[in-house]
Order: sequence, then C-alpha cells, then structure tokens
Amino acid sequence: MDLDSSAVDAGVPANVPEYGGMNEDAEPGTQRSCALGFKGFATKTTRVDVARWEAVVRELRERDWQQDGEPETHKGDSSGEVFEVRVALKQRGWTMVASWDDVRDGVITLNAFDDACMKTVGVDASPVG
Repeated sequence: MDLDSSAVDAGVPANVPEYGGMNEDAEPGTQRSCALGFKGFATKTTRVDVARWEAVVRELRERDWQQDGEPETHKGDSSGEVFEVRVALKQRGWTMVASWDDVRDGVITLNAFDDACMKTVGVDASPVG
C-alpha cells in the first residue's frame, strides 16, 4: 500500500505494528473498519520532523494522491514553533490524513479511509473533521 512505501521512501522509521495496517479486528460498520493506518516515530538515529513529513507528502503525490486543501499548521503560543501539521489527500475513493506532530521527538501518522465505507458509517465519522 502507498502508506508504507511512501513512508519508507521518505526515510521514516518502520510502521508501529500494533497501529498500522488494516484494522482486521475492527467491528464491521465502524469507522475503524473503514481505515488503514501508519505511524512512524523518531528513533535515536532518524529524526521525524516537518521536513520528513513534507517528503512523505511528496512521495504520496508521486503515487497520484491529490492534495485536498491547504495544510493545517499549528504553532506554539509564545514560541511560534510548529508543533503539528496535517493535510488531506484523495485518490480512487480514499481520503487520507497525513500528519506530523512533535510528540516523542516526532511522529508521522497516515490514516486512510475508504470513502464508500465511511458513507455507510455516517457523516459524523468523517476523517477530516
């Protein structure tokens, strides 16, 4: 899937096994049953920063994911430093939210949702809020 290969090609550490992949144990008809996930945390040898997130988004665009709107960037009150950024991307009936935040020295999260499945779950379950 594009989630893992885009992250690997951007140099993001491996997907956290208990988070990533298909939610095979999800109850049918739930938002979780409509989703795929990836989560890569910084390691002692690999930084996970905004630049790495931008590289992942570039890799996704090379795989025909189309950006849906401008990225949302959240900055600290007094420092002005970015502590979170996210963007929605779309492709072939899927919507993905690609995000980075500075938790534990940085984490990149990719959550992809099957749009048709999400419609059956309900409008309130939209992945982009």
